[in-house]
Amino acid sequence: MTLADTLTERLKHRAASTLDHISRRCLRTRFQGSSCDRCARECPAEAIRLEPGKITLDQKRCVGCLACTAVCPAEALVGLDSRLAAASAKVVAGKAASLCCEKGIRTGEEIVFPCLGALSKEQLLAFAARSGKDVSLRLSCCSDCRTAAVPEILARRLQALESRMGRDGLCSRIRLLMTKEEEAAAEQAGAASSRRAFFRAFRDISFHAATETISIIKADPDPKEQHAHKHQPARLALLHQALTESAGEAARLAMGHLFFTLTANSECNFCGGCAGMCPTGALKNTREEEVKQLIFTWAKCSGCGLCLEFCRKKALTLVAGRLPEAIATEQEILLPVDCE
Repeated sequence: MTLADTLTERLKHRAASTLDHISRRCLRTRFQGSSCDRCARECPAEAIRLEPGKITLDQKRCVGCLACTAVCPAEALVGLDSRLAAASAKVVAGKAASLCCEKGIRTGEEIVFPCLGALSKEQLLAFAARSGKDVSLRLSCCSDCRTAAVPEILARRLQALESRMGRDGLCSRIRLLMTKEEEAAAEQAGAASSRRAFFRAFRDISFHAATETISIIKADPDPKEQHAHKHQPARLALLHQALTESAGEAARLAMGHLFFTLTANSECNFCGGCAGMCPTGALKNTREEEVKQLIFTWAKCSGCGLCLEFCRKKALTLVAGRLPEAIATEQEILLPVDCE
């Protein structure tokens, strides 16, 4: 096969797929008894099929909304577009942020995503905390796109945030602009656009397309080197960074709602099985002077619950949220407590 033939085949493969499935991270692969079905429930196109010990992606049905990537607790489903990883760095403190896909560019000052369906609850909250101003999501063009379900998905995520921590504070800064009229009003209230910014945005799109094409030509990296056995989801790292950088106590407490607290009861024998199963590295089995210990790093916990499913003694309890005094320490030693 010639180089041209190879490039053509790789372009075809990339064009047909907007996301990658890293099976070794998937809860259903790590433990066949896992009941995780978050990605399948979130997918509006029913492109994900659940099977014993794995999931299967139907690329023909997939619409590229990336909604599944925002809910996968182990980041086993990953968007291929490099702009997803770079977006957080473009949120500037003290400046309102406008998020959109390529179809939604109006001023050239927007932060462009392949699709806004990729925005998780953690990212939305982190962006609101980092900017300190409104974070607007331009969604009016979704009605003319095959990802028409994205506005409803994002509205559901925002509602989940509000039900957990109230409508005030960080949640009040997240705005879903569903119509062109709402977007126009937001533009008028914000900074004036410029021709230079507008054309710079399209230059960036062209540069991005060229960069992605070059990456296709390169040989695929070794999956074992590319994907670690234990992986902290990027959205958790982003939220934790926003939490540590935030000076406001109210904002820190709000972000603490999206982290988790793990406790063990007297049935725990510190076998370490839960630590081995944990896909994010939140649990670690150690020995201190011949005494077994479980170390829990709460900032890495996605709340997937795989440790609970795997524990035969049902010795663990996972609760959403962190108490104010528990945010200060990064790690906790799990000590068995008496069962009530």
